[in-house]
Amino acid sequence: MSDPLFHPEGVLDAAAARRIVAALDAEHSPALDFDAVEDIHFGALRVLMNARRSGLRFSIINACDAVSDRFTDTGVSAWIDVCRKPRPLDLSRYEEFGASFLSKAYNSKDGDSMIKVYGTNVSKLAVAREKAVARAVMLFGLPTPLVGTLYETEGRTALDYERIEGKRSFSRVIAEEPERLGEMTRRFARMCRQLHQTPCDTALFRDSRAVHRQAVLDCPGLDEAARAAFLRFVDSIPAANTCLHGDMQMSNVITTGEEDLWIDLGDFGYGEPKLDIAMWYFLSRLNTEENVRQLFHLGLADLARIWDIFVEEYADARSSEEKQAFEQAVIPYAALHMIYIGVEYGFQPGLLDAARSLILNQF
Repeated sequence: MSDPLFHPEGVLDAAAARRIVAALDAEHSPALDFDAVEDIHFGALRVLMNARRSGLRFSIINACDAVSDRFTDTGVSAWIDVCRKPRPLDLSRYEEFGASFLSKAYNSKDGDSMIKVYGTNVSKLAVAREKAVARAVMLFGLPTPLVGTLYETEGRTALDYERIEGKRSFSRVIAEEPERLGEMTRRFARMCRQLHQTPCDTALFRDSRAVHRQAVLDCPGLDEAARAAFLRFVDSIPAANTCLHGDMQMSNVITTGEEDLWIDLGDFGYGEPKLDIAMWYFLSRLNTEENVRQLFHLGLADLARIWDIFVEEYADARSSEEKQAFEQAVIPYAALHMIYIGVEYGFQPGLLDAARSLILNQF
């Protein structure tokens, strides 16, 4: 699922900017693709700035250096996130050190940065969104590495980040030091709870409930009975303005031993916290041994223990009945998140059927 795109061309003047603004609506956060924009007038900059200040949410991608510099020099970039066109990447300056379902990671040989090279299943728009959100989250004040330049290599998009010396993910710490499983899980749960108690800037970030609802509407292969059940569930989700990571899991928190930081923030937004917990439940409790070994360097038995401790710490659930009630409440959110993942990044075998079964059992 991609945000709507607008593709202006040539020299953007105030009249052209007003036509773009007139086509925007408050329900979406579209990207304005400036790939064919050669220059931009002051009048257009003011129209876009005023639209953003009035509450319309949009970003700009693929801006040439001259146009990007106009936004920066005038200060309009303080209101509108502008992502430059990807630059060519020379991977010979980097060394591969890890991989996930969506990307491969490389460290620079000078030790200053790391590069994420995304697979062909991740759109350029999704990577530009991750860059914009990571920057916005950092400015918002949450602990996260600095994000840098957008690159392109062999038809794939890449993004560089500040390299955090000596960092390990929470899941890697547990894999290498199993005796710390309880400690790291409780630390993760407390970070999640603090995040979910933090009011979000709803003018800047996406409404996660609306994003998931759109995924249900966009989902191919979903029969009408299941689609109706998902929509009934989405409409029952209470509105909330608290921060959500969007891909909340133990591999997306890194630590130096002195500082803990959130990473992989492309789906950051706001809403009901169970929308976040759903991702962690899906990955840790509805997954295969092979997948959790690849993602977390841990086995399903480890993840079962971690989930139990997480629920105890996060929800202050002590009895087995309290833990079971918490889990049951999360399950339909997990089914909904499975639809979002499939629409955004492609359905893995069995994912759609599993999500359909889970939601029809409850709705």
